[in-house]
Amino acid sequence: MLSRYLLTKKTRSSPFFNNMKTNNSLTFIFSFLFSYLVYFLLHNFYLYYYAIPIAVLSSLLLLAYTLRKHYFYIVFAILLIFVFSGVFPIKFSLEIISVSMLIQSLFIKKLAIKTVNLSSKLEIRRDLVQIVIGAIFLSILVFSYKWILLALVFLGILAAHIIYVYGRKMKKLVNLLERDGVIFGSGAISMAVGAVLLLGFINRFDFLFFSLFSLLISDPIATVAGLKIQKKPGRKSISGSMAFFVSSLVPGVVFFGLFGVIFALILSLAERFSPIDDNIFIAVIAVLLSLVFFI
Repeated sequence: MLSRYLLTKKTRSSPFFNNMKTNNSLTFIFSFLFSYLVYFLLHNFYLYYYAIPIAVLSSLLLLAYTLRKHYFYIVFAILLIFVFSGVFPIKFSLEIISVSMLIQSLFIKKLAIKTVNLSSKLEIRRDLVQIVIGAIFLSILVFSYKWILLALVFLGILAAHIIYVYGRKMKKLVNLLERDGVIFGSGAISMAVGAVLLLGFINRFDFLFFSLFSLLISDPIATVAGLKIQKKPGRKSISGSMAFFVSSLVPGVVFFGLFGVIFALILSLAERFSPIDDNIFIAVIAVLLSLVFFI
């Protein structure tokens, strides 16, 4: 099994290792089966022989990332070859990758975002970086280059892993951008999962633009507004939710008129009451809205 290489030799006889091995195996199996099931329901047996390796590799991606193994680079490289070979449609790859990464992000405890003892300056700095990334994403989306956006997501995950593995040499950069007590890149991965979900399952340009704007621009604006006004890092605030709603209202009204107000309100409520990481939950709700209103 490929997943056995994600574990170190030193802990093979320990109960902790056995539990870790079981958890990783279950995460991989569930991620693979669920992502391929979604693909099968959408496309039946069309190019299934390409869908299977993409589902396998993408189901190993975050597992390899969190265990700091060089095996990550092998999985990453082979997955890139399959995705960008041109044989398998990018949209189908996005669907599989987004679902498998979603499952892994929910099951891998190391990727959980901690919301205690947070620094206001650090959170604002992180959110300003996210706004810049969001602006770049949306600029590229205007030209409808989904493959470039996917390439940027992969590039971001690769860069985060390199910093994570060689973090001691980049300690200052790590301290500037990451919270204490979490794997470097956890926040970036949750943002990547949300972005890939939107790219994979929302076909209309206007709603995709609105959803990405809400995820990449409105969400960090909400955090900055909440910290500046109510100064409570790690807690959702009414001022932050209002900032999210007002900022997402702009593209919402431009594209959808009155319905844009409804969409902005729903996503602002998703951000406010998210039971999981809000980057992921906002994307999930946006996908559900697209299925309800645009199919």
